[in-house]
Amino acid sequence: MPEAGGVTSGSAQETGPRGVALPVALVIGVSALVYLPGLNAGFVGDDFMILHRLRALTGAGDVWRFFQTEFFEYYRPLGFVAHAVDYGLAGAAPRQFHLTNLLLHSCNAVFVLLIGRRLSPGTLAGPLSALLFALHASNHEAVMWISARFDLLATTFSLTAVWWMTRERAGAVAPALLFACAMLSKEAAVALPLAAAGWLVFHEHASTREAARRVAPWAGALVVYAILRQLGGGVSALGGSGRLPKLIVFGAALACILVLADGRWMTLRSALQEARGRIALIAAVLLASAGTAAAASGGAIGRLAAEKLSVAGFALFHLLSPVADPPGIPFYLDTSTPLYWAGGLVLLGATTAALLIGWRPLLQDRRMWFLATFLIATLLPISALTEGKRYLYLPSAAFSLLAGVLLAELTGGRGRAAMLGVALFLAGSSFDVSRKVRDWKWAGRMTAEGAALVDAAIAPACGSGDVVFLTSPVSMRNVYTHFYYETFEIPRGCIPERFHVLTRVVRIDSAPDVRWEGTGRIVIAVDPYDGNFVLSSDLRHFDRSLGRDAREILVTPLGTLRSAPYGTAGVRLTLTLSEDVLAAPSLFFYYSGGRIHRLPAPD
Repeated sequence: MPEAGGVTSGSAQETGPRGVALPVALVIGVSALVYLPGLNAGFVGDDFMILHRLRALTGAGDVWRFFQTEFFEYYRPLGFVAHAVDYGLAGAAPRQFHLTNLLLHSCNAVFVLLIGRRLSPGTLAGPLSALLFALHASNHEAVMWISARFDLLATTFSLTAVWWMTRERAGAVAPALLFACAMLSKEAAVALPLAAAGWLVFHEHASTREAARRVAPWAGALVVYAILRQLGGGVSALGGSGRLPKLIVFGAALACILVLADGRWMTLRSALQEARGRIALIAAVLLASAGTAAAASGGAIGRLAAEKLSVAGFALFHLLSPVADPPGIPFYLDTSTPLYWAGGLVLLGATTAALLIGWRPLLQDRRMWFLATFLIATLLPISALTEGKRYLYLPSAAFSLLAGVLLAELTGGRGRAAMLGVALFLAGSSFDVSRKVRDWKWAGRMTAEGAALVDAAIAPACGSGDVVFLTSPVSMRNVYTHFYYETFEIPRGCIPERFHVLTRVVRIDSAPDVRWEGTGRIVIAVDPYDGNFVLSSDLRHFDRSLGRDAREILVTPLGTLRSAPYGTAGVRLTLTLSEDVLAAPSLFFYYSGGRIHRLPAPD
């Protein structure tokens, strides 16, 4: 790679409107081809909480409420404004919400294309990066889940800010304003000033004073956002003490980048080029130490090492893989096996080895320094999160740009092998995204049918009735399938007076047999049992995983729950209803075989 590794002007055909129209059309067309069937998907999970808030709007002026309140201790007013626009256009019609998500995803892919063209004009870097992003398997959650609109919108503003920053004679104010909009969409964009500083210092060779001057508006936007968050949303400006370590790392990283201005980073680069062997040794020692601490699994250090390795496994698996989901319960969530942390250790080791193989050329290319800071800026805010692939939506844009620029500039046999590998990656990813789109459609249909079944049982009453889900699906097929009070508003705008969940069935589909045993006991039996039931003593904090051979006795607000082995490899739960529940008859439902069923009253 050339030392300059920079943006050149390119020909008019390459950079003009005609040159960009065809790849833009290709990227939008491919995105639509894969995700268009998802327009027929429904609402799931947290979508109903958002709809509940939208129903309270009486006019366009009410959207200012979103700037004056929080949402589960998050401050995301622009995301809610985008939802309110959809609600104003089509009410609670899911197709409109899904269409907006698809349009935002296509827009984001186009900005990845434009940034890629700026970084490597005259090559396939732009289209290649955009296709990697548009079809990335991990992005299905952000595109298909209405509640992930916050991630989509924050990424739109973030990529627009980065693209604007890479333009010739780009001002400093417009990108900072776009950065502010990104944070008001979702706080995941909060570390983006690292990318701005990285562009100025590593790519533009700015002086310390110039870099600080142009990063200052980004810092100003961060301060204004923190004030709005505290005063308008009533949410801690710093995000609470739990986020303090991230803020310290962010501040230290930004200071380090600015210190490397005035060409000091090139001195560091020269030193690093000659130190590959020592770097490899240090990396090996750090990885071995982390693995040893995690394996010991004792004390705070061991738990912290295991947690951070699991986060690394989550991020690397989904960024590097064309597979949407690992089989079964994802290894980075299953704390019962060593693979929980060992998977991340292996992937970190493989990634480190790949970096060391390309050590000198990567260090020589100033674009790689910028893209590395961009990727770090997107990963830092999610460095403790593994529950949702939507967290990787913005990082996947930075990763796709890095991969697209590297692969597009390979020539000869390596270039042909790279293009073949990319084609196979895109084919596998497209197939898996299409499969996940079908899963999201199933989840929306199952949720709507379940809500309708409950509503029919309590009709014609509204706002009354006790509803109990004896088994309730959670993250089934690795998509969101939670039921909440607000889920039942869809048919007639009614919410049951009380709604309880006895057992959560997590991730692995089950077909339990549920029946009455007399008039006061309900039996839930499943054989074989996959260890995927989670219980709660207060029916709110589900923190009791039920083992295959467990004999549990749990007192709940519904009554006493006992578990015991059943059949050859199953489990049997027996709920003895309390006198209060028997005195005020409830409506019982359960999830089995991909559907919500009603348990008829005992004879």
